[in-house]
Amino acid sequence: MKDLGFFLALARPHAIWLRLGAALAAVTLLAGIGLIAVSGWFIAAAAAGGLASALAATRGVRAFALLRPVSRYAERLVTHDATFRILARLRVWTFERLIPLSPGGIARMRSGDLVARVTGDVDALDGLYLRFLTPVAAAAAGAAGVAVLLALAAPLALPAILFLFLASAAGLPVLTARASRKAGERASDMAALVRAEAGDLAAGLAELKAYGADTRVRHRLDEASRAWTSAQRDLARLTMINSAVLALGAPLALVTALGLATAGGAGAGLAVLCGFAAFALFEGAAPLVQAAEGYGRMQRSAARLRAIAEQTGDVVTPAAPVAPSGRHDVRVEALSFAYPGSETPALEHVSLGLPEGSRLALTGASGSGKSSLIKILMRFYPVPAGTVWLGGQDVTTLDPREVRRRFALVDQRAELISASVRENLRLGAPGAEDGALWKALELARADDVVRALPDGLDTWLGEFGSALSGGQARRIALARAFVTGAPMLLLDEPTEGLDAPLEHDFLTSLGDWADADERRSFLLVTHRARVIDAAREAIVLDNGHIAQKGPVASLTGPSTAFSRLFPEYRPAG
Repeated sequence: MKDLGFFLALARPHAIWLRLGAALAAVTLLAGIGLIAVSGWFIAAAAAGGLASALAATRGVRAFALLRPVSRYAERLVTHDATFRILARLRVWTFERLIPLSPGGIARMRSGDLVARVTGDVDALDGLYLRFLTPVAAAAAGAAGVAVLLALAAPLALPAILFLFLASAAGLPVLTARASRKAGERASDMAALVRAEAGDLAAGLAELKAYGADTRVRHRLDEASRAWTSAQRDLARLTMINSAVLALGAPLALVTALGLATAGGAGAGLAVLCGFAAFALFEGAAPLVQAAEGYGRMQRSAARLRAIAEQTGDVVTPAAPVAPSGRHDVRVEALSFAYPGSETPALEHVSLGLPEGSRLALTGASGSGKSSLIKILMRFYPVPAGTVWLGGQDVTTLDPREVRRRFALVDQRAELISASVRENLRLGAPGAEDGALWKALELARADDVVRALPDGLDTWLGEFGSALSGGQARRIALARAFVTGAPMLLLDEPTEGLDAPLEHDFLTSLGDWADADERRSFLLVTHRARVIDAAREAIVLDNGHIAQKGPVASLTGPSTAFSRLFPEYRPAG
């Protein structure tokens, strides 16, 4: 319950709307009770020949019949709007907790499970706001209204009706919550597992089929699906039992109230009025039982989401970050780094400098630590040993977000979001004007590509930029880096998979960007010989150590680390 209370507190900014919705729900239930009760009174009065009472009852029926749909519509409008706003706030809260974990903390979670948390678990909590708070208020108001009626018209029936209602609206939900907790938790866990297994199967289907492993993954998915179905079946069985109990409770209340009201001396009209009021009151018990049926699932979803909040990111923002300087030179001194859970260092005692205006190539065999250095510079991982300086300041004293604003990252995946070209280009500069976007596209040799698209900048690129070829996506990603205005580009294998003409265009764009401002710099990670010529200096990494560094032309020679990597290399020109 503590986890649910935590998420209830997140709804405080919308508390006034939730209270208004609860009040309207109470009015709706009271109007429904009044409509059924007065309708019964009308039938009784008409049968007894009481014309005046029948006419009065007719006016009551009309009033309640008009009030009930109006109040129900208003209640649904208010409570659903408030719930959607709370869920939107909850999604933002979830991503705010996830962002500091990226990429190290997120990498330790399965992608399918992560998706389940930010979608299924968040959606499961709508019952906390929509199906718990509002029905409780409505049921309390309905019970109070019927209690007043019975106290005045049939006091003998009051204890029995309140007992029956409390048994249905409080006792049954408590028993249901206990009985459904394990099944609900299991349903939540299995739903997340199904998404995770299905995500793995979809993402790696080609490789799984190639190695004959798809059958094993499908078997795990089938087992998780059966467990999920079993949990849902248990919950459905409980729902069936509760429906039967509630179906018996309302008629029992009707008969009890009629009998005790008559025994207490109430007239036929009043007895019927009290009986039908007791019958209608049970409409307020059903939502509480339904909420209890989802308690286990809500509790588990809340615990899974709160577990994200309790994680700490690998990179910690200092309590009092130092204001960044106006410089953007980089210096790395004796940097050592190993990935969490690994005993083998990815970088060991690495020292290098990137003055303003530098053009440095970082090369080496796969696994030599090239990409790890970029991740450290981007503050995706902490600096466990050694020092990284940015503009003469230790990066651990700076806000990580300020550090990232000095860099623009382009890698071989060219990650594009499922949005328009304009939205993709504005990721790092939300306020960029179209003129700046076209200028960046022109510099990246991508303006003709975008002009040829059906809707230009407004063209939807599809999932991960599927509407573009690999080379086109790479140039869009480079243009996006230019739009940010960052003074330094970090490029991780940006030309991987491109043919020679596309690679030449890409590197020409990069050189033109650097030539436009003598303070602009780039660090280019590559293992391709012809890309090295875009740099002025190069560093060769070997198993996390610097094996060789200096001007590119000086690295060639017999038995050097560079020559072993590129035996056929000849400097350009």
